[in-house]
Amino acid sequence: MPRRHDSLIPLSHQHQHALALAVIIRRRFGMEKGKKRWREEQVEKIQKAWQAELKGHFEVEEGILFPEMERHLGKIRLVGELLRDHASVRGLIKLLESSSDFSLLDGFAALLEAHVHKEERELFAEFEKRIPADEARKLGKEIETRLAKVCPGL
Repeated sequence: MPRRHDSLIPLSHQHQHALALAVIIRRRFGMEKGKKRWREEQVEKIQKAWQAELKGHFEVEEGILFPEMERHLGKIRLVGELLRDHASVRGLIKLLESSSDFSLLDGFAALLEAHVHKEERELFAEFEKRIPADEARKLGKEIETRLAKVCPGL
């Protein structure tokens, strides 16, 4: 995989964290503790990841990256898909808090993984090809500054 544009690296690092969470769920790492306990631990991990990183990550994409890409490139179908993914992730996190349905974890992991791949492989590729270098640098600084505010533990 080619090196990411500097302005997107902070978001890509967070994508790696999200993918790691999805892999843990999908591969059932730690399941030897028992299904019920394992599920509770995964829901707790998801809630912590949401508060520490995912919530702020979505805020930065929705408030900075997506609008700026559309300002430069016009309406992008993929942005609409990614916004729907964000809404679905938010909804699944709320459902996980109030439901013991084990399959919701699998749905969450699958959605998160597919979403990250869409952003990395499609959206970021378009950004790198089509956003002017000076605009990309300015946008990268804004992304980094906002991430530092909304994800202070990073």
